[in-house]
Amino acid sequence: MADDAGTYRTAKIKEHLMSPARRCLAFFLLALLTAVPAHAQNTAEPAVALQGMDVVSYFKDGGPVKGQSAHRADFDGARYLFSSAQNRAAFVADPDRYLPQFSGLCATGVSVGKQLKGDANSWKVVDGKLYLYYSDAVRAKGDDDPTTLARAHKNWAARK
Repeated sequence: MADDAGTYRTAKIKEHLMSPARRCLAFFLLALLTAVPAHAQNTAEPAVALQGMDVVSYFKDGGPVKGQSAHRADFDGARYLFSSAQNRAAFVADPDRYLPQFSGLCATGVSVGKQLKGDANSWKVVDGKLYLYYSDAVRAKGDDDPTTLARAHKNWAARK
C-alpha cells in the first residue's frame, strides 16, 4: 500500500510540474532569458575610431586634433569623434572621402601582406587619401620605397 501511495504522490508531483500553465511559464522565462543577452549586445557602444582623433581634421592645415564626444557619428561599427559640428557634417555627408585607407591598418604592413593596426598619430595624406602607419619608423620605411602604396592597394584589393 505504501508503494501505491508513493507512486500516486510521484504522479501528482509530475502532473503539477508539467501543467500547461507551468509549461507556458517555463517557455516564457526561457524566451526572456535568451532575449536579454541579445538585447544587451545591441546596446553596446561602438569602439571609438582613430584613438579619438577627428578624421576630417587630417585634411586641414595643422593636422589632426582630438574630437569631442559632443560631436560624434557612428559609421560602419565605429564611433568617430569630431572637433566641431562642421567637421561632423562633412564626414556624414561623405564618409568615404575621409576614412583611412585599408580600414585603418598600417599601409606599409598591408604592402607586405601584414595586418598591423595603424596609429592615429602616424599618418599622411596622399592624393586626398588618409594613410595610417604602425609607427613613425614604419612610415619612414614605407616612404623610402615609392612602390609601397601601390603594393598596399594591390594587396588590399586581392584580399577582398
